[in-house]
Amino acid sequence: MNSLMQTFETKTFIGALIVVLAYISESMHELFVILAIFMVLDYITGILCGMIKNEGFSYKKGITGAIKKLMYLVLIIITVMLEFLIEYLLKNSSINMEVGNSITIAMYIYLIGTEGLSIIQNLIILGIPVPPFMTRLFGLIKDEGGNLTKK
Repeated sequence: MNSLMQTFETKTFIGALIVVLAYISESMHELFVILAIFMVLDYITGILCGMIKNEGFSYKKGITGAIKKLMYLVLIIITVMLEFLIEYLLKNSSINMEVGNSITIAMYIYLIGTEGLSIIQNLIILGIPVPPFMTRLFGLIKDEGGNLTKK
């Protein structure tokens, strides 16, 4: 139980750090909140799957999962910086085009989809009935054996 509490404290610290950095980079909007919720749900369902499959919690896998979530922040920061660079170059050239937040939004949508797929897979492992439209939405199909696989 102590290692589970340490993981919770680590996850809380990482979550707070993500919120602060997102605020600083001015990329805090609804998609970030949705991504953060999906990340937490994926982490929780992943822990539950590990407990059911392995009959215990693996601290190493928990930390690996938290680091993976932290690296999503790195992707978002890189995307925001890249978008800023493109906007800067466009403003200082003769090209009259505006990028806005389109690249950052695309990154958020990609990461939300990745987390959503993982959550759906975890729910299936946990034995939760997932409606067919949700499995299709996240690109899962049934193979000949009746198992869900990624398209």
